[in-house]
Amino acid sequence: MIMDNQKSTSKTTLLKLMLLRAWKERWTDCQWGINVKAVLTRGVSGDVYNLADCILQQAVVGSGANTLFLSYLKHSLCAHLISHAAVLKRISKYDHFEMHHCLIALLEFLESIIGGVTCRGKQEEGLLTKAMLSLVYWLMQIYEHAIETFSENRSLTTEQQEVVEKTANVLEKIVQSQFLLGVVFVGKFEDPELFGMLAKKCLEIENLTVKSGFVPPVVSQKNVTVNDYIRKVASIETETLEIKEFDGKGVEPITYCMQPLIAIDILFNPNCDTQMYVLEFLSIQALKGFPLSRLYCEIIRACLTCLNNVSGTSRESYICAFTFIKVPQIMRQIHLQTRVLTPNDFEDAKLDYSPDVVEAFELLLQDSAILDFMDAKCACNTVEYLLNEMLKHHLINEKYSKLIAAKRDGITSSLQKLDLNTNQHSIVKFVLRAEPPLVGILKTLSSDYNKVQEALLGMLCQVLSGNSFELILSVATVEGKLKTFVAGLIKCNENSKQVPGEMGKPAMTRAALFDVSFLMLVFIVQNYGSEGVLTDGTDSFFEKWVRECMVEKHKSKSPMNMVKLCDQNKVDELIVSLNSPDGLKATSLKWQEICANIPGLLYQVLLAWENETLSTGEIKKFLDSLKSRFCCFSICATSWLCAYMQIIRQDELLKPMNMIQQFVTNISSEEMMQQEYLKERLGLTVQIIRKMQIDFQRLPVASPKMRNQLQSQSLVSQAPLEEQFEEVWKGVLEKGWLPIEATLALENLLQSCGPFWLVDKLVQQIFHCKYIREMNKTMDIVFAIMHLDIERCTIALLSQLVPMMLLNKLQISEIVDPFSRVLAKLCVYCIVATMEAPAVPTKKRSRAAITAEGDELDTLCSTPKMRKIGSESCDSSSSDFMLEQVLAARDNPAPLKEPLQGCLQTLFRTFSQYIVSDELSPKIFFMFQLLSLLVEVGKDRIKPVLKLIPNGLIQNMMKINATDDMTVGFILRLYDLNTASGRQFAMSDLCLFRNIQMRKDSIKL
Repeated sequence: MIMDNQKSTSKTTLLKLMLLRAWKERWTDCQWGINVKAVLTRGVSGDVYNLADCILQQAVVGSGANTLFLSYLKHSLCAHLISHAAVLKRISKYDHFEMHHCLIALLEFLESIIGGVTCRGKQEEGLLTKAMLSLVYWLMQIYEHAIETFSENRSLTTEQQEVVEKTANVLEKIVQSQFLLGVVFVGKFEDPELFGMLAKKCLEIENLTVKSGFVPPVVSQKNVTVNDYIRKVASIETETLEIKEFDGKGVEPITYCMQPLIAIDILFNPNCDTQMYVLEFLSIQALKGFPLSRLYCEIIRACLTCLNNVSGTSRESYICAFTFIKVPQIMRQIHLQTRVLTPNDFEDAKLDYSPDVVEAFELLLQDSAILDFMDAKCACNTVEYLLNEMLKHHLINEKYSKLIAAKRDGITSSLQKLDLNTNQHSIVKFVLRAEPPLVGILKTLSSDYNKVQEALLGMLCQVLSGNSFELILSVATVEGKLKTFVAGLIKCNENSKQVPGEMGKPAMTRAALFDVSFLMLVFIVQNYGSEGVLTDGTDSFFEKWVRECMVEKHKSKSPMNMVKLCDQNKVDELIVSLNSPDGLKATSLKWQEICANIPGLLYQVLLAWENETLSTGEIKKFLDSLKSRFCCFSICATSWLCAYMQIIRQDELLKPMNMIQQFVTNISSEEMMQQEYLKERLGLTVQIIRKMQIDFQRLPVASPKMRNQLQSQSLVSQAPLEEQFEEVWKGVLEKGWLPIEATLALENLLQSCGPFWLVDKLVQQIFHCKYIREMNKTMDIVFAIMHLDIERCTIALLSQLVPMMLLNKLQISEIVDPFSRVLAKLCVYCIVATMEAPAVPTKKRSRAAITAEGDELDTLCSTPKMRKIGSESCDSSSSDFMLEQVLAARDNPAPLKEPLQGCLQTLFRTFSQYIVSDELSPKIFFMFQLLSLLVEVGKDRIKPVLKLIPNGLIQNMMKINATDDMTVGFILRLYDLNTASGRQFAMSDLCLFRNIQMRKDSIKL
């Protein structure tokens, strides 16, 4: 025993003296353990006094290792007197590689303890990473020394071969242990200099192996060499660390989210920039794990499905233009962008085609059913049309184009080949024919107005015949020329304002140009929204009229404010002129002044009619006189009347409705002959007025066909909301994709009931499924539908629906696997989509706008036939969640923004509060699935979300969910290892996980 009176001697010296005494007296392991505790204070580690260093110094003094001291070292490890980090670090300092017996003993010792390496305290966690790197580097040095010896002597001695074999065994145990690989991976970030030396040493070993002709030994008869293990450790990446995959193996055979997503984009963001589509599609590709070829194929297939759904409607031209003109542009942009992001995937930059596009068409040809159907529907060879457009963008060359087209020749032999000069009826042909006229119109609009008035009038009015105008707009939209077209029309309208004193033919041409340009502009704003086509800060007559007087969906405008803007003297002059036999021909007011003062005129007329000062016949004559002069007067009048009908009682609607109807009655043939191109202008006028009627008259639309033709989204319906949703969803299930009519109905339900109501109904459809395949299919469709307003729907899902399911004891049966896994995947998809959602102009109404409009209407009038929605079925949030712009590269994730960040913080806090017991429940397993899918699906893009996870949540979850689902790869993917705090938390969780596993294994034994 050591005497207590030796106080002047340091404890390290005491430990060394004790080692000598132990060796002399040949103490057993137990004797050593008993006696050493007399020196070490209770709770103090031997690392403080370099106990491991002291033992190993004595163990390797001679030519062979002292097994007695090594037994003391092992006992100290088992008794937790010293840490594994200290032992590994000290062993890695041994550099007498010529002492083979010592090396063999140390390697055997390592082989016996390496499987139990762990940490027992915070201080050890920081040391273990560097100790493991040092150990691996030491093993590589031993192996390199053996190869150098072989290079010199052309052979190895028995002892040297045993050293190589033992080195290989230790390396094998390290590589086969996910925990140790995880520690090495953390060390890669903790000490990048040492890891760099390790990687350099790996290259030196590779070169030396080749140069010397040394044959690396195969380890454990697995056909794996020592070099393979060294290479794996030296090139360790995140993918090396295993993770339990909840999203399934491989890529799904059928995707159901692309078609609904494109349908929503086409309907509600028609004027979207190409880059916005690129970002959205690349986000879907990353979520699904598609190769580019599969992504291209899914985009084309989805567009063809949408085109089939709208055949024969007014939207057909736009979706056709999107499919055959916009999609090749999107694919070209994706091709160029991926070449920049992943240059290694494009080694041969001299190719005159994209191999992914060729493969995409090969995949598309396998789906012959939709191609055959579309060929018959569009009366053309759709593949050949698509290939021709791909050729223009250099996505495919002539050789592959002919090869792919030849595969369809046998099937489409009965169809005509692509020929733009034939008279065969094909919407695709009409769309492609619209490109040259668009170029001509834009060129004429940009010319000198005074020189091209008659030619411009003829060109614009010719466009109004048939559906040419819609074709022109469709092509202009997908080619990004819509704003240029609108700017040209505004310039034409501004130049066509009435000039005092102008008479005869020039005056008639100018009047017709003013009228037709006004009508075309109203039609465009009506269908594309004023935000998407008009420029802020300009002060033209038309733009001023739109801002002040044009009634627009989701934009409340007070009709009384419009009346206040009128000049009363001019209103009086208008009344006098309309009462005269010559009508508006005798007035001195300019056309633009009449348009601006029509609200005041109609307000006076309505008051007179209601007070019975004017008879119905006089009102009819009054309105006929107004509409006979200019078609734009009818539009201005209808716009004000529709705004006026929003603030009056239900029983007061009849008179303004009859006034609007009078504007769409036929005009006599004599009046038709008096003005140029009046027939074409009247046709467009009727379309505009009909759409205003459907959009703003508070009456249910009985005919779905009429609503579809007018591109309306009526919020009023006689059916209960539940029945409306069930009817829509029934159609979705029958088809397996989202019809256009169903898309409009779901948008109406979102605006009527709020995101929580809609998301709740959609998620319930997932729980109604019986098979996993059906669940995943439904989840894909639900995810796409939530893109009607992805941010608000995601917030409703995460902040209301998921917490409600977790905290409500009545819903335990719903959050069980596999329902919980599919719900977790939906949450992750929505989080990623919201983070990466580009900021685009949208026609959707904000929640604040809906609330404000509803309050105004409730104050001004009662609406008995309008559906009243209770608070239980509406979204409780009144905040206006606007989409934020996330355009950063995927490898540089943008920071989270509100409201998503606050919503996730609250959700994670809810998780922490819920995990209060040691019992693994289905709801806790759902939380684990959500976090696991975040790192599995989101990868590096989800790092800003992972930073919000509260400290201790993962450790508490590990203590409960100590199953095979919890892995080292999952733990390390949760943290940003580039930061010191991230590495600290990662090592803490790793060591806790390791100790839990070891305790489980000891219980099994």
